[in-house]
Amino acid sequence: MNVWLAIWSILDFASVNQGEPPNPEIPAVVCEYFVNDCVRALGVSWCESLHNPNAYAAEEKSSGLFQINFFYWGHVFERHWHKRFEVEQSTRFAFHIVEHTEAKWDLWTCGRIK
Repeated sequence: MNVWLAIWSILDFASVNQGEPPNPEIPAVVCEYFVNDCVRALGVSWCESLHNPNAYAAEEKSSGLFQINFFYWGHVFERHWHKRFEVEQSTRFAFHIVEHTEAKWDLWTCGRIK
């Protein structure tokens, strides 16, 4: 097992989501999509949602593991928006955004490296 994946598992276990076991699906799915950028993708999703696929920020209308914003992306992902709280679908949304925009991870506050 990759040492970084082990660290994410420990962080999940010790997170503020106490009472909930870590979700082993998250690193597996995220790393399947972001093969060459797995650690960064896990970091962004941790920072955005604490690896909670059901996270919702009402004020910003952002949803899911990667906190995809409805205002900017709802029309792009309209066919699958109802699945936004699923780990794999949220990861697909994020992967599409990273792969098809010049800004890449900079679109997420948590993804900016300065």
